[in-house]
Amino acid sequence: MRKRMSLFTLVVALAALTVGISAYAAKPQPPAPRPICKGVLCAAPDCLDNEHLEVPAGACCPVCVPN
Repeated sequence: MRKRMSLFTLVVALAALTVGISAYAAKPQPPAPRPICKGVLCAAPDCLDNEHLEVPAGACCPVCVPN
């Protein structure tokens, strides 16, 4: 009886450990910090007819991208 209870405890502990590790690994990563753009002066580029202005991720100034 004691051996059976020890085996049951071991199985439950391993299952809990597996669930904990899985939950930690599946945790979403925080987003990348945005650059500090306060006070940055950017000249808007002259885009062609088939382009528009867009600020890329992680940048402060807009660039021309195709439509």
